[in-house]
Amino acid sequence: MNIIVINGTERRGCTYAMKEMFLDTIGRDHRITEISLPADCPSFCTGCKACFFQDISVCPHAQYTVPIWNAILSADLLVFTSPVYVFHATAQMKALLDHYGTKWMAHSPDKEMFSKQAVIIVGAAGAGMNGVVKDISDSLHYWGVARTHSITQSLFESRWELVEDTRKTAIRRQCEQVCRRIKTDGNIKPALGVRGRFFLMRMAQNMIHRDLQKKGQHETRDYMHWKEKGWLDGKKPWK
Repeated sequence: MNIIVINGTERRGCTYAMKEMFLDTIGRDHRITEISLPADCPSFCTGCKACFFQDISVCPHAQYTVPIWNAILSADLLVFTSPVYVFHATAQMKALLDHYGTKWMAHSPDKEMFSKQAVIIVGAAGAGMNGVVKDISDSLHYWGVARTHSITQSLFESRWELVEDTRKTAIRRQCEQVCRRIKTDGNIKPALGVRGRFFLMRMAQNMIHRDLQKKGQHETRDYMHWKEKGWLDGKKPWK
């Protein structure tokens, strides 16, 4: 299995240790690619919308965003890690995800995403983990990622060596549970919520297209993308 890990910070702290525990559990014999933020994508999205009008290859930060997206597309399992920063994901994680707004189902999603699985790993000194999971899972769900799992733990310490063994045991159990849920046979069907979003977005594309036709305006790039994929004619991006 091809795994990509996107770390929301370069600091090798508690969340990093949780990620290492997960990789130990799933096995190091897989092909593992790691991205560390902000080192591997130091730029914020400028809102230029070039990716919406063309594609991500014309992004001002394409030297960072395109290789990372290609690595995501080639991976079977996506692992996102982030500690809690003021009840949310790190700014550098948000900055990366902002660059891929055009890949949301409302616009021009990639078919490959609908057969992928993801794991979100979040450590916190106290609370705020749900906010981080939502920050990341919003993008994963709207990219079309088939199945998303999470591993979260309140640690009540800022240094891994001081974290109680009972909490480390709880993390290990979560890792084992998630690894059992991850499919390795390639027979992956998107969760009901992901499929529901797809059908809603298909309806939206047709409604927008009809409205533009009445106004005598051109078809949108998003509509053409959906049309070229055959998704407006009943085809689905999953088997």
